[in-house]
Amino acid sequence: MFFDFKFWHFLTNPHQLANQLENSSMRGFKKRVLFIAFFGVLLFAVRDIWGMNTESITALLSTMTTTDYTIARYVSVLGALVWALMYMAFHFFGFAYILSRLTAIPFKKLLPLQLLVTGILLLEKAVLLLVFTMKGATTSVSFLSFGPLALTFLDSWYIILFLNQLTVTTALIIALQSRFIGAYTGHTERKGFIWILIGIHVAMALIVAAIGFIPLESLFHSFVEGGVGSE
Repeated sequence: MFFDFKFWHFLTNPHQLANQLENSSMRGFKKRVLFIAFFGVLLFAVRDIWGMNTESITALLSTMTTTDYTIARYVSVLGALVWALMYMAFHFFGFAYILSRLTAIPFKKLLPLQLLVTGILLLEKAVLLLVFTMKGATTSVSFLSFGPLALTFLDSWYIILFLNQLTVTTALIIALQSRFIGAYTGHTERKGFIWILIGIHVAMALIVAAIGFIPLESLFHSFVEGGVGSE
């Protein structure tokens, strides 16, 4: 038997996806993967062109000549595209591999689940871009996270960045993964595994927060200064 991969349907019914993957073959999956990949690359490019997440290098760009500025902007967009591919590859392939090692579910069977997860993450970024575009400005924290609340009473930027990674989307993804794994492996394992999922997402948030301390300004300045405008 065959069934079609329907993103919006399985997004709200992950248990049906798990059941059908066990008993049937899937159609239309590769097209959805290509669509999500294209959407993600386009989204990251638009975010960078608009200026989202480029606040740290804006001051550097403003001191350049027109030629150097143009080249630097191309470099920035190229970097955003590379990061988009890495970001989507991790959540699609990487997280599926992690879950396959922790469960009895084959790696390929987890890819449809992680395509849903990747799609959710991209939709979250699209919503943020839309709101910030309408507002005409961006902030360093997401209004869908605990970041804004943390800013009101915390002084530690690391903890703020960490809490900024814990969003409404994170809770939705954990619920989605938990329901899928529970349906595929048996609901008796679901309650215990949900704590493992929470632990993985918390660990990822800690790592991403640490990445936020990388001196991007210095790295960008060194790269551009060494690659453009030299005589």
